[in-house]
Amino acid sequence: MTPTRAVPTVAPQPTGASGLVTAVPAAIGPAWTAGELMARTRRIVTATTGTTLAMLLAGCGGGSGDGAGKDDGRSLEIATAAEVPYLNPSNDNGSTGIQIESALWAPLTRVDAKTGKLVNVVADSVTSKDAKTWTIKIKPGWKFTNGEKLTAKSFVDTWNYTAYAPHAFANNGAFQRVEGYDDLNPAKGEPKATTLSGLKVVDDLTFTVTLKGAFSPYPTTLSYIGVTALSAETLKDPDKYKHEPIGYGAYKLDGGWKAGQPVRLTRNKDYSGKDAPQADHITFRFFSNPETAYNEFLAGNVDYAAVPSSKTDSYKADAPGKWSQAKASTNVNYLNLPMMLKAYGDTRVRRALSLALDRDSLAKLKPGQFPATSFTAPSVDGHREHTCGDCTLDVARAKKLLREAGGFSGTLRLFFASDNPGEQVYAEALGNMWRQNLGLKIQYVGKPGAEIGPLANAGKLDGIRIMAWGHDYPALEDYLTPVFASYGDVNTGRYRDAQVDRMLGEANAQVDQARATREYQAIEDRVAEQMPVVPLSHSRDVYLHAEGIEPLNTRFTNVDPVRSTFTG
Repeated sequence: MTPTRAVPTVAPQPTGASGLVTAVPAAIGPAWTAGELMARTRRIVTATTGTTLAMLLAGCGGGSGDGAGKDDGRSLEIATAAEVPYLNPSNDNGSTGIQIESALWAPLTRVDAKTGKLVNVVADSVTSKDAKTWTIKIKPGWKFTNGEKLTAKSFVDTWNYTAYAPHAFANNGAFQRVEGYDDLNPAKGEPKATTLSGLKVVDDLTFTVTLKGAFSPYPTTLSYIGVTALSAETLKDPDKYKHEPIGYGAYKLDGGWKAGQPVRLTRNKDYSGKDAPQADHITFRFFSNPETAYNEFLAGNVDYAAVPSSKTDSYKADAPGKWSQAKASTNVNYLNLPMMLKAYGDTRVRRALSLALDRDSLAKLKPGQFPATSFTAPSVDGHREHTCGDCTLDVARAKKLLREAGGFSGTLRLFFASDNPGEQVYAEALGNMWRQNLGLKIQYVGKPGAEIGPLANAGKLDGIRIMAWGHDYPALEDYLTPVFASYGDVNTGRYRDAQVDRMLGEANAQVDQARATREYQAIEDRVAEQMPVVPLSHSRDVYLHAEGIEPLNTRFTNVDPVRSTFTG
């Protein structure tokens, strides 16, 4: 869902268009796309059912798995969950679009799949003496598929265009930390400027970024595909190139494309990266139902399919020896509590709700999930287990806390994504635990995920919401700021704690990374005391695969179908 776009002095700003859940660049995203996208580029979903992003790989020969395709090249056919109206990484934060755009563009930095360390891709170096002013040098030789050179000016012009509020680009918030952002995005009135004062072109391959305050994780945020560059030709008329993307990634558009139709890509022979995937041709197809993809795999028509939650009990028997589990666990599935409602204002009530849940039983309802004992994801450096002292089943303690708080006022309303297969079963399992263990009255409210999001953003969701969060960049901070900062992008529960905001500012300014990690951990400890959300589980996607094609799968990158290995 991106670099943290907020500082303690800045309130969230509108960002225009929103899409479905987005993904870590070139990777499967954090949840099935029945959910909606939150403000800016945040990957947030209403539902936590099922796999991360249901998708599948297929040989162009029709599920043969031998990599045969046109021109005798290696081909992949990848099915994603939702159609995209256009392809533009600066104006897109949906999982489907980001996955496709990650093949068409290349990031400045990337987390190495083998080591987990940050490495440069387009960037030659990203340096700073004070963690506030950063110098970014890009490598020479990169160019757009229309022949334009990729330069420092390309980035500065794109970032300025994206950050300018009237353009209403989805990734506007990616630049909240840059000096001058407020002038382009005033809370009221017209913008006072059209360019960010914190961006300066030094020479053809060098530019500087001055932030409002020190922020040590900044180089990692540059791994997000939403802060890549657009061609000068595109910036002149973005609408003209909605279906004619001009990138500089490993692939380029192969022929024409119209919204709703499959997106066909072919290898970009001028790609300057050293990490080009093996496939010569890639086709992205759109599927609205993960069960359809699953059945297509069983019929032998596709080579790779994610396992939907409805098949948790059957996939091993349906496809013996043909299933694997992702090594990375980059998600936190949780319950978002409406802190602005009186019923949830007492910490003891929130803790009681958590203590009344049997997470082991809940995890069995979804493939690849396991109980959460903390507020951050296991795959991120600095993660600790058991930071949530109230994340284990203890009915007696839950009842005691609820009695001390004076009970629960009224009926607990539980919202779930009705368009997400299996989500109602999961919601009812949650409700039954609260009803049986605490005697609560439960009302289930099913709505399409795309409807729940706007209600939550507007503070009009009068109940608990099933959600999931996956990082935009692999840093401990990106599990804290978006959900728990008062200005956080996905803090729709309206949790407010001045000390958390202050601690985040201090940790962000810490140049010593080891010390910064300890300070972020202290923030999680404080959050755990107040329980503004209820962690439920983490997930490692389960997927089916035929012989001959294996997607990239490491504990640092999650499953990446674009970077598949052909073994057949």
